[in-house]
Amino acid sequence: MGKRFLAQRSATAWHTRLIQAEEALRRAREGATAEGLLALDEAAGQLERMKLDLFAAAEMAETITQLDSLVWNAWSKKIAPDSALTREGAFGQALARVLSEGEDERRAKSLDEAERALASTRRMTAALIAAIAQAAERYASRHVMRFGVDTIERVATAENGRTGAARLGSTDAAAWRKYKELMGETAGASEANIEAEILRAVAEFAENLAGTFASAERDSLSASQREVGGGQ
Repeated sequence: MGKRFLAQRSATAWHTRLIQAEEALRRAREGATAEGLLALDEAAGQLERMKLDLFAAAEMAETITQLDSLVWNAWSKKIAPDSALTREGAFGQALARVLSEGEDERRAKSLDEAERALASTRRMTAALIAAIAQAAERYASRHVMRFGVDTIERVATAENGRTGAARLGSTDAAAWRKYKELMGETAGASEANIEAEILRAVAEFAENLAGTFASAERDSLSASQREVGGGQ
């Protein structure tokens, strides 16, 4: 996969330089002395290690690019389409600009964009993972509050007492009737309602957590800048 990633980016500056270095080593071996060949073998070994490092980096970049797309597509298209919280640029596109030929200033700007995009995806990924657990807990609590055995029996008994209908059936029968009544209120749309409620909870928690993570990152950056400034 790493080699495929490199092949897809064969026009980038770093890949071009690798090809040029390999060609230069091949030419240098022609007519080289025994001592020179030893040095060239060492250089070739270092070049191979660099290629392995780049393959590993390519694997990581490809994974992050896919995660970036997956997370933000899920957020913007499914979980919270109306949310004002959006990603700060596309990591894959920014990284491609960093690796392409061009002016150093433009590549540095693209690197800043890639770092911001990566930071926003990192925050959103962490926020969604944490939010899923909290949303599940909230939904379970709400579900039990409404449909739990104790809740339904208590409500059914109270309603029977108010209407004088206790004689019409046992507590179990009254509870069953109440359960069917509550479930009937959402008949035909229960799955959609459940999904919407869970997604609302996930979106609410995720937005709050993402904001908290962003604030913590800014505070950490400010503290680091103060330390650097104080040491000068």
